[in-house]
Amino acid sequence: MSYKWYFSVYGTGLGHIARSLWLARHLNGDKYFSSWGEALKIASLSYTSFEATPLDVVWTEEGRMSFKKTLKGFYKPFSTLALQIREEKKRINWINPSLVISDSRLSPLIASRLSRKKSVLIINQAKILFPLRKNVYLFLERLFGETLGVLWDLADVIISPDLPPPYNISKFSMELKTIEKKVVYTGFFADIPNKKVECKNDGKYKIYAPISGPAPTKKLIVDLLIKTARLLPENYQVTISMGDLSKKSYRFDDGKLRIIGWDENREINMTCSDALIVRGGLTTIGEGIIYGKPMVVFPIALHGEQEQNAHRVQELGIGLYMDQYKTKPGDLQNSLTLLLNDDQFKKKVEKLSKFARSINTPERVKTIMEDLVYGKYP
Repeated sequence: MSYKWYFSVYGTGLGHIARSLWLARHLNGDKYFSSWGEALKIASLSYTSFEATPLDVVWTEEGRMSFKKTLKGFYKPFSTLALQIREEKKRINWINPSLVISDSRLSPLIASRLSRKKSVLIINQAKILFPLRKNVYLFLERLFGETLGVLWDLADVIISPDLPPPYNISKFSMELKTIEKKVVYTGFFADIPNKKVECKNDGKYKIYAPISGPAPTKKLIVDLLIKTARLLPENYQVTISMGDLSKKSYRFDDGKLRIIGWDENREINMTCSDALIVRGGLTTIGEGIIYGKPMVVFPIALHGEQEQNAHRVQELGIGLYMDQYKTKPGDLQNSLTLLLNDDQFKKKVEKLSKFARSINTPERVKTIMEDLVYGKYP
């Protein structure tokens, strides 16, 4: 049978499109993508892609998620969702895919049902996590979450690209009664590191900082990393990847600080690093675990899911949580020193890495999807 896979991907940040492209590489057949923003640009480099109407939260100039402005325009998501459903249904009917694969989007799930097509949902945040962890907010979080779960449940299978409990990073984001029976934890969507990669042994500590997320959220953290790099001893080297495809050719290197607009050598930089500085997205954290690297995690401010992921990293003993608005360059320097000199971080992340690598995620996901096409799953 010749497969046709239709990927409908949430377009904000790089994590969703990165893992969807990873999955596409492991599936046989034709692939089509629908997304917006940077995700659309990246998908278009490899596959036939369609522009979807964006649906996102509002960001402030300081790089925070603005709940006030987002809630002020509460009616907009509903009209946008209706438009997205119409768009998705039209594409699904035209492509006639073997399976619809939604990464964190509701519209393709609804459109699939309307078109009588089977669908898979890939998700690591099934509910909106409020940054304020008070009783009233937790109640609303649960109420809204379970309501949203009814819609997520439209998918035939729900895949969480995370480790199974009790080691899952997205523990708090996936706690919903409405979907728990459908969720399959498949392991991280990341390739096992290539053992053939040769790293330069120059006696320096290598710190790799792949910074992703919406453009407004990057400036403050990048400025902090640059100032910290200036403070570090000469036996440190910090590499910052801006995650900006439009600055693909940008390069800066003074020996101690390297800044890359778009990193085409990510595997090498991940493999050869001694520690990571990352955002709180599951894709990058999972990649760091696969590579066995202790990490400092700076979640996007007021991004509840990323903040909880960062706390989980610290709870599991594989890294440190830090607040970019409260952290000074000297604080980050001290955290990196602790991360590199306390063997417990390295031992714990390597143990978790061994477990993560033991899961044959590509084959497991491929089997689920092909069985679903043939009516053998669930």
